[in-house]
Amino acid sequence: MEELLQIAFAPANFILTLLLIIVMLYWLIVIFTGFDFDLAEADVDMDVDASGDLSKPETGSIDDGSFWSAMLRFFHVGELPVIFIITLVVFSMWLINVNFTAIFGISHNILGFALYLPGFIVSMLITKVIARPFVKLYAMFNHKGEEPIDFIGKTGRVISPMRENRLGQIEIQVVKDVIKVYAKSIDGQPIQYNDTVIVLEESQDKKFFFVQKYQS
Repeated sequence: MEELLQIAFAPANFILTLLLIIVMLYWLIVIFTGFDFDLAEADVDMDVDASGDLSKPETGSIDDGSFWSAMLRFFHVGELPVIFIITLVVFSMWLINVNFTAIFGISHNILGFALYLPGFIVSMLITKVIARPFVKLYAMFNHKGEEPIDFIGKTGRVISPMRENRLGQIEIQVVKDVIKVYAKSIDGQPIQYNDTVIVLEESQDKKFFFVQKYQS
């Protein structure tokens, strides 16, 4: 145990150990107090321009999206809480680095830091495999563990514009919560930032909703 602590807090592993302690403290606080830091969602695919407008990147489409958005979807960001993904990545990377630096005796060597990049890549792939079974389970509940919400017929505000076959994003007020979901114009007509839309139907893969501009 003492040897493990020495390796875990060695220079090459100290940063990862600190990150692991932080995520563990987060989960302990959530479990024992129920306090939610609201890290379950992140606006990971939007750009903010000087006017404060939010928009999707110019490259990509509904099928392929930008490289960044496609990569995030590949690792289930948006389908699972971001903090859950971070926890898996940090824990996997910590295990890899601690074991490899111990085996090769480089926990106090600059070579130990060289493991960060390959360790991160391998950890992301491990996270992809481990997280996949949780996607359908999490889809059955909303971000606070309640029964799924029926968004059909609800109105929302556009926070990421839609045009032709491009995905956007809207936020919908549900009781006291504001929930963000991906959306697409049902008729392909452009829908601008801050427009009000009505949700008409859900996509077959259940990853976004078809909406139409709504005039109150």
